[in-house]
Amino acid sequence: MFFTSCGGGSVPEYLREARVDVFIWTPKKEVVFTKDGLNLVKAIVPLKDSTDFLIVSGKQVCRLVNNKLNPDFKVINPSLYNLAILRNTIGEPSYIIGSGLWGEPSAAVFDINGQLKWKKDYGYDAMGKAAVLDDGDERFVVLEKKEEGLLFLNFESGELVRKGSPNRIIASADFSGDGRHEILVGLEETDFAILDGKQHELYKLSVSDAYWYEPVVTSSVLPFVVLSAGDLLDVYDSKLKLLKKFVAQGAVSPMHVVAATFIGDGPDAPFAAVYNGRGGWHMSILYVFSSTGKLVYKEILKGNFQSITSVAQGDEIGFLLGGRHEIYRYSFKL
Repeated sequence: MFFTSCGGGSVPEYLREARVDVFIWTPKKEVVFTKDGLNLVKAIVPLKDSTDFLIVSGKQVCRLVNNKLNPDFKVINPSLYNLAILRNTIGEPSYIIGSGLWGEPSAAVFDINGQLKWKKDYGYDAMGKAAVLDDGDERFVVLEKKEEGLLFLNFESGELVRKGSPNRIIASADFSGDGRHEILVGLEETDFAILDGKQHELYKLSVSDAYWYEPVVTSSVLPFVVLSAGDLLDVYDSKLKLLKKFVAQGAVSPMHVVAATFIGDGPDAPFAAVYNGRGGWHMSILYVFSSTGKLVYKEILKGNFQSITSVAQGDEIGFLLGGRHEIYRYSFKL
């Protein structure tokens, strides 16, 4: 079983001060967006180009164009805790899906204008993530319900279609590149697998019990799966084959990866990762690695940062980093 870190306790001494520890590459760092009420930014979804993004938090979805709110896009308040943007066949955002705290709701679907299609409330029996899954004939929203396993709800109506074996849902994405969504699930202990719409196991990975934090799935067209164990940072492809190993200098459990991206087309591009610790610490670590795997930038950040996305910037490389109520842009000249 995978875990996310929570709780408080004393902040370790090495995390108590915001600072830059490694600066072989020196970025230009700037705050490009702040918004009260946005809360913690959980995803930054690129749209048409490097100036147009959907900003996704647990409370709001808004559109950022040239570092300003797009006045033509209604700010959406779906009141969901875990949520994701679903694109249509031509790559445009079309739906918002997710779940609320304590299973209220357990699953919900909104259109991109914030109109609720349906929601289901199972309370404490279904408090995990909701995911999208395609079986070739039908699209589902899938969630896990205690003592009943996976529930397959029709995407259009929310009606229960069938039930499946119990698995912990981690993320859904088009892992196979065929235009259909599969799901990454946690099995027993530190085993996990990618399942198709029939719950057939496509790919499976078993790791040591040191990798006990929940994996991260990148937002690239073919996603990568990222796991950490202390200062070990491993990147797997969409078929769960190991691609890269990095050393996150100074990271000690319970610090663990919460967001990551290749800065450009992976896996031969530079790589950035964000680590968090216990929920009450409110400190993060940003790591940037060169294409050869060398650590070139490390920063201790005050606050929780849980989202990152690569940005094309002409002769520079860079990314956006989402925190609480704010977004930073990092730019590196190579």
